[in-house]
Parts: sequence; C-alpha cells; structure tokens
Amino acid sequence: MKALKFFFVFLSFSVTHLIVGQKYFQIDDALVDEPTFNRGLAQIAQEYNPQIVTYKTFERFIAKDSVIENIAIVVMQEEEDNEVYRVFDFLEKPLPDFEFEDGSGRKVSKQGILGKYSLVGLYKDVSQVKGNHLKAMNKLVKSGNYNALALIAKQGNTTVVAKKAEFPVLNECISWYIKNISVPEDPKFLVLDKNGNLKYIFQQFPDKKSTTLPLDPVNYQIYEMLK
Repeated sequence: MKALKFFFVFLSFSVTHLIVGQKYFQIDDALVDEPTFNRGLAQIAQEYNPQIVTYKTFERFIAKDSVIENIAIVVMQEEEDNEVYRVFDFLEKPLPDFEFEDGSGRKVSKQGILGKYSLVGLYKDVSQVKGNHLKAMNKLVKSGNYNALALIAKQGNTTVVAKKAEFPVLNECISWYIKNISVPEDPKFLVLDKNGNLKYIFQQFPDKKSTTLPLDPVNYQIYEMLK
C-alpha cells in the first residue's frame, strides 16, 4: 500500500467560506465541500482502476457547526492488506490500553499518561527512532503540558535511545500491535487527549516543510513544538 496525494485535482474547487452545517474535506492546503470531493475521488478511482481508491481521516474538526475531515488519499491493490490502516479506525475513540515495562523494569501503561495531551510514537523497530524525534519529544515533556512515549514493536537494544529520552521507551510491544492496530512499516505519531482518545495522526514526523497541518488549535500547537 502507499498513500498518494492528489491535491491538483481539487485546487480549482477550493472553498473560501464555510457554510454552516456542511461537511468539508481538507486535502493538504485545499478545502473542498463534500459533492466536489466525491466527484474528484470518482475521477481518481476511474484513473487508477482496477486499484482501490479510498481515503483515511487523520483529524476531524468542527468549525461553524460544519465537520472538516483532514484526510489522505490512499491507492491500494485489491489484494493488499487494509489492516495496515487500522489505527485510523480509532480516531475520536480511546486508543487500546497497553502496559509494558521500560528498560528499568518500571511498568508503563496508557492509564499513566492520562490527564495531559500525549504524543505516542509508533515504531516498527528501534532503528527508526531518530535523534530529532527524541529532541522534539523531550521538548514536549519539558514544557510540563504534555506526555510522550515510544512504543517499539520488535525487540531490540533500546539502551542508547532510552538514555537520551526523557519519556518512556517501551520495547517488544508487538503483541499489542498485532492485536489492535497492526505493525506500521513507517513510524506514525498519535496525539491523545487527556482521556486517552485519539485526536490526530501524524503520518510522518513533523518538520518545517510539512504541508499537511492540523486544524485543531491544540493539535497545531503540538505540531509547532515538534517541527
């Protein structure tokens, strides 16, 4: 599977003023109403037939009683496994509970990060944990307003990473991944609210070149601190 961006299809239909009580879709920097989106998606589906064309929502925002879905267009082969995208099914819902031990033997659970907004890094293995991730996530934690943690699916040596991280780094979490959301090939970063509900999915680690931006002010503030 691969996520593709087809913003050029929609640019000429961008919405400048929201109509109350309507549904809109944010695709990169283009905002379109539902009928326009459906036409554009149908055009893409026709172009990529027999591949499957769909979309995944990584943020849902309410403005002027209208629903805006921040989305990514996804094109996949019919035989490809849609379970790669199971994490999107938890948007606006509680992320499944977890409890693992960190390198020091201390138990860390989802319950332990409730009460603040949290950033959860999903990693397939420890080699995906980059220095800029650690630096930015440490910054979040040091602000006192957020929690952070890393969930690493495969077993590996996390000693170096754990020493640099000012947040829990949990290793060998593959059982939780398989049961709940599947193992991501590339890292993803989840924003949980104070009650542990999934509010936003960063599909790549934020940087200054990012063109896909959060709509919710709280999510945007986290983006600003991470980039």
